[in-house]
Amino acid sequence: MTEIEGLRWIRLVFVDVFGAAHAVVLPAVHFTDALEKGAPFDGSALAGRARHFEEDMVLQPDPATLVDLGEGQGRVACTVIGPDGLPWLGDPRTALVTKLTELGDVASTYRAAAEVEFYILRDDGQPVDRGGYFGELEGAGSLVTRAAASRLAEYGVEVISTHLESGPGQYELDLASLSPLALADGLVLTKQVLREEATRAGLRVTFMARPFANEPGSGLHLHQHREGNDVLFDSRGMLTSVGRAFLGGQLAHAAGLSALAAPNINSYKRLHSGPEAPSDIIWGHLNRSAVIRVGSSGEQRPAIEFRLADPAANPYLLVSGLLAAAAHGVAADVDPGGPFEEDIGGFDPATASAMQVRRLPRDLDGALDALVADDVLVDAFDSRLLSRLVDGRRVEADDFRAQVTPWEVEHYLDEA
Repeated sequence: MTEIEGLRWIRLVFVDVFGAAHAVVLPAVHFTDALEKGAPFDGSALAGRARHFEEDMVLQPDPATLVDLGEGQGRVACTVIGPDGLPWLGDPRTALVTKLTELGDVASTYRAAAEVEFYILRDDGQPVDRGGYFGELEGAGSLVTRAAASRLAEYGVEVISTHLESGPGQYELDLASLSPLALADGLVLTKQVLREEATRAGLRVTFMARPFANEPGSGLHLHQHREGNDVLFDSRGMLTSVGRAFLGGQLAHAAGLSALAAPNINSYKRLHSGPEAPSDIIWGHLNRSAVIRVGSSGEQRPAIEFRLADPAANPYLLVSGLLAAAAHGVAADVDPGGPFEEDIGGFDPATASAMQVRRLPRDLDGALDALVADDVLVDAFDSRLLSRLVDGRRVEADDFRAQVTPWEVEHYLDEA
């Protein structure tokens, strides 16, 4: 929609390298000018909390993403134009738009549905309820989730279902399949709508990968397929040779993808924490601890489910990385090997060693090391974007290492 009848204000939304959404708010009467000429803003905001110097840039609204939020407000996603008048590849959304053009058929036919997990909390930071996995609890958390789902449907983001997850106050919202850019835009919008609905209810929502030490983490699972005559699966729902190579590419680059999919220190408190989250670079059909599962999505179609990500991931960078890895897999005919249908933790160490199972990075530093060592992923992004991302996360890791935690005090205060 491009009409602005009834709107008084329009949010021009962009996302920084760390995945946080920002906005410039314009009076609706100036929106036509913004469509034609862009809207000036300080581009250093793209560096998030790592920003240092102001940079004059322009936001270019994408009219296809304009939605009426009600109460006279609209919202539109934007790409970024640099000082030279060209698309600024240091902007995550611009990076994805550029990647879609470069990758051709793999990108143009790519579709993915998404499972978004999150916790809804009271003001004191405690879970809003304790319903249990797929419980029939009717309470404040369910009302927030359904209200968000209804709004998203009005905005063109179809919700297949919602349900309670395993943790107290933990919910899941399942999005129908979308094209790459619409998927990334939709995930940013989903998180914003959930935040707004939680705030209206006097609650808060968190997309931390693991906000509670003794409770399950929250994941972002993407069920990937290709539109039309799906070349990834045959008529029986089995992987074709192209499907195996697609999967193989993402598996081959899983260590580097960790830095995009599991983007912060807390992400690694979710990974390696139990059978529900990946820890080893494997694929399977029934194995919940695999990086990739092959099976049916919520839309009852064969899909390649990427399970490594959590909802703190920057969706533009995540989707760009997944597409680059898959395209490399198809081009190089990467063999993913056979599936693992057992819990890796149950294998004898000697057997696991003989089977050459690779582990995911154990922490953020390891994931960043894997990212910068992965030529395919490095080449997928502008060097300015990548350096801002990596340098900013390195600072975050250094800051964390300097902290003295209650666990350390408890264990070491009186030692020796």
